[in-house]
Amino acid sequence: MTTGCSRSNPEAQATSPPPVPVKLETLTSATVEESSGFLGNLEATEKVIIKPEIQGRIKEIRVNPGDRIKQGDVIMVLQPDQTQSQLANAEAGVNAAMASRDAAIEQVKVAQSQQASAQAEVNLAQVNFQRAKFLLESGAIGQFDYDRAETDLETKKNRLNEAQNSIKAAQAAIQQAEANIRQAQAQVQTAAVSVGFKQIISPLSGVVGDLPVKPGDYASTGEAIATVTRNDDLDLRLSVPAKRSGQLKQGMTVQLLDPSTQKILSKGTINFISPTVDSSLQTILIKARFPNSGANLRDGQQVEAKIVWNSEPGILIPTTAISRIGSKSFVFVTEEQQSTDGQIKQVVRQRPIQLGNIQEADYQVLEGLEPGDSIAVSNILKLRDGAAIKSES
Repeated sequence: MTTGCSRSNPEAQATSPPPVPVKLETLTSATVEESSGFLGNLEATEKVIIKPEIQGRIKEIRVNPGDRIKQGDVIMVLQPDQTQSQLANAEAGVNAAMASRDAAIEQVKVAQSQQASAQAEVNLAQVNFQRAKFLLESGAIGQFDYDRAETDLETKKNRLNEAQNSIKAAQAAIQQAEANIRQAQAQVQTAAVSVGFKQIISPLSGVVGDLPVKPGDYASTGEAIATVTRNDDLDLRLSVPAKRSGQLKQGMTVQLLDPSTQKILSKGTINFISPTVDSSLQTILIKARFPNSGANLRDGQQVEAKIVWNSEPGILIPTTAISRIGSKSFVFVTEEQQSTDGQIKQVVRQRPIQLGNIQEADYQVLEGLEPGDSIAVSNILKLRDGAAIKSES
């Protein structure tokens, strides 16, 4: 009996490649924006450079870089010097002038009391003189008694004049003392200002910047020793082409973008539009203000920005779904296909598309796709036209 050896058919052994696992996305209508991108620098709405009003050695620094402080908080203290003694001397001068005034007031009171007493004596002496004159004329008294009454009257009048002069002198002393008080108080205020300048006070609430000095350093007048920045809101300066002037409006939305992912970092609004055009560049300066409640933005930070001019319905697809051959862009669109054994399988077909602007992490599709199309958004490099796929979550 002859036995035969049968061999398998190589074509029969050949099998199709396994389906490529991909993530699928069914396209829906989305909001497509017409926008323009710009580069700009953020700037704080308020920023101050702290400079001492007087020179002195730094005794104490009460804040650290990055601290959030309030208006009126003490940042640094300078070493007290002769200004402290000048203040003490000025205050002593005020006290001395006030003591002189009080003494002059007492002198007025004493002189007024003396005036009242002298006036009473003058009145009595006047009565006695009139009586003596009558008695002399009637022969009841002699010339000696008359002369004595007259002399007594003149003496009493002189005392009254002295009391009146004492009052005037004391009143003049009060006026001079009050002038001295005002002068001494002015000196106190001047000295107090100098002493006050020894405390470096923050003029606004904000965040402390770098501190280029340390305790023991000598700070000169006008030297920058600290910065305080209010960065709750930040402004962005942008130069927009003059041809867009008709579209610029107060309150328009401006987006800040992450340069790596193009995701929106913050949204702000235009709050300033220059009334003039830069004649050399044909651009218009605008400013947009952005809230910074999370403190993620920084003064001086360079950012990418986007002004949204208008929006309309359209299609957006992830950047990960796009493949390129030369200058053309393609996506893999899914379709169902019946195999030779009658089973239905999913395959992808490479379809050319025309792209518009990028919008966050998506591209606008101008031509080639419709809402309801299902496209592959992963494992793009493993796909080819007609490749079988299986959907993965």
